[in-house]
Order: sequence, then structure tokens, then C-alpha cells
Amino acid sequence: MARKEELFITISPEGEVKVEIKGIKGPKCLDVVKLFEQKIGLVTQRQLTPEYYEPTPPVRIDTKAKDSAS
Repeated sequence: MARKEELFITISPEGEVKVEIKGIKGPKCLDVVKLFEQKIGLVTQRQLTPEYYEPTPPVRIDTKAKDSAS
């Protein structure tokens, strides 16, 4: 089963935007946030969660073709 990845965006009455990411481990989460930073503007504070420090799961790609007769 695929991991659940969630993105929470909160905008305060003063216009302050808070972006929180759940389910993306390691520095990959910062790649997602950078997309918003480019559009939203100046970052005044960044708080990394314990999930950031967890190892990123390895990606496995199997390049062998399977025999359909098996």
C-alpha cells in the first residue's frame, strides 16, 4: 500500500501562510515546500519535524522482464 502524503496549508487573518507536510520522510519534503515558497514569497520561519530526520525509503526499480509463461 502506498504511503499517505498530506499537505496542510493554513492562512491566518493577517495573511501569514503556514505549510505543513505529513508522510514525506527526509529532505524530499523540502522539495515540495519550495514550490509553494516560489509562489507565496518570503519564508520567515522553518521548523523541521522528526519525520524530516527519518531515512528516506529506498526506491527499487526492477529492470528484468518477467517471462509470462511462469
